[in-house]
Amino acid sequence: MPSDRQREAARMLRIAHRDLKTARSMLDTDLFDEASWGFHVQQATEKALKAWISALEQEYPRTHDLSLLGQLIIDCGGDPTRFQSLENFTPFGSRLRYDDEPDALNLDRAAWNQLCADLLDHVGSLLP
Repeated sequence: MPSDRQREAARMLRIAHRDLKTARSMLDTDLFDEASWGFHVQQATEKALKAWISALEQEYPRTHDLSLLGQLIIDCGGDPTRFQSLENFTPFGSRLRYDDEPDALNLDRAAWNQLCADLLDHVGSLLP
């Protein structure tokens, strides 16, 4: 029977998939601002990292800081190195979501969506 933390991990991962589904639908740069798309990638990443922490039977903090969440995974014995570049999305979950005219970064949305999907798949493989 799954522990409370494992159930929490599964719940967070389901929400992460919902955010990633939204990000994947936002590839058209004429229809969707980069800041809006990036927010959903950040949210999917944040929830996936929190799911990973829960899968390691730890409690995660209330934060949007992806670097902090990655460090907590390392501290618990996990290795998020492959997904570390997703930490660049932290500003999308905090500062950029309130910026009415953010500078465009012209990010490769499909590539970032795929890395985020790979993270979700990895975290899913940690669950019973």
